[in-house]
Amino acid sequence: MIDSTISSSFLTTAQYSSQQVNASSEQQELGRDAFLQLLTTQLNNQDPLDPMDNEAFVAQLAQFSSVEGIKGMQSSLENMVSGMRQDQMMAGASLVGKKVSVEGGLFEGGNGIKTNASINLESGADAVIVNIYDRANGNLVFSETLGSQMPGDLKISWEGISNTGEMVASGNYLMSASTIVNGRQQSIPVSTLSQVKSVKWDPSTQQLSLEVNDGKFVPLSSIARISA
Repeated sequence: MIDSTISSSFLTTAQYSSQQVNASSEQQELGRDAFLQLLTTQLNNQDPLDPMDNEAFVAQLAQFSSVEGIKGMQSSLENMVSGMRQDQMMAGASLVGKKVSVEGGLFEGGNGIKTNASINLESGADAVIVNIYDRANGNLVFSETLGSQMPGDLKISWEGISNTGEMVASGNYLMSASTIVNGRQQSIPVSTLSQVKSVKWDPSTQQLSLEVNDGKFVPLSSIARISA
C-alpha cells in the first residue's frame, strides 16, 4: 500500500480539474507561464495508479492553444479598432470650422446674416409656415407662410431681419416649421447649418461626435450635409 503521506502529494485527474476551476475563479486570466507551470506540476505529481490519459492531456493542450489564439485575435482587433478611431479623428478634425446640417432648428444668426435651412416634405403640402424665435427670450421675431409645395426637400432661408424689416441682433435662434395638408397643421423637423467647433470620440457609441451650437454634440453618422 502507498504511504498516505506520499499519496497526499499526488493529484488525480478529478482533483486537478477541481484545482483548475478554483484557480480560474481567483484569477480570470491564465497566462502561458502559469498554464505550463500548472501542467508540469500535474504531470510531476499525478497519481501513478490514476495517471492522466492521453486524451485529457491533448485536450488541455488544445484548449490552451485555442485560448492563446483568441487572445491574439482580440489583440489584433483592438489594434485595428484603435487605428480606425485615429483615422476618424483625423477626418473629423478637417470638419472643424465647416458647417453641417443638424436637425433641430437651432442656429446662430441675425444681424443681416443669411441662414439656410431645409425641411423634407414626403407628401408635399398645401402651405408651409416658418417661424423664427429668439432663444434668449422666446419671442417670435419672424414668420413666413409659403404656398403649395411639391414632395421633396424644401430650402428655406432667413436674412436676419424681423417681420417689420428691421435687422435683429446677432444671437441664438430657433427655426420651426409646420405644414398644412387638407386643412390640418402639423409640425415638421427643420435642419439648419451649424458650424463645427470641435470633435470628440464618444466611447458609449464608439463613433465620432461633432460639437455644434451651445456645446451640443451630434454623432457624425447623423450628418446628412456638409458645407464649407
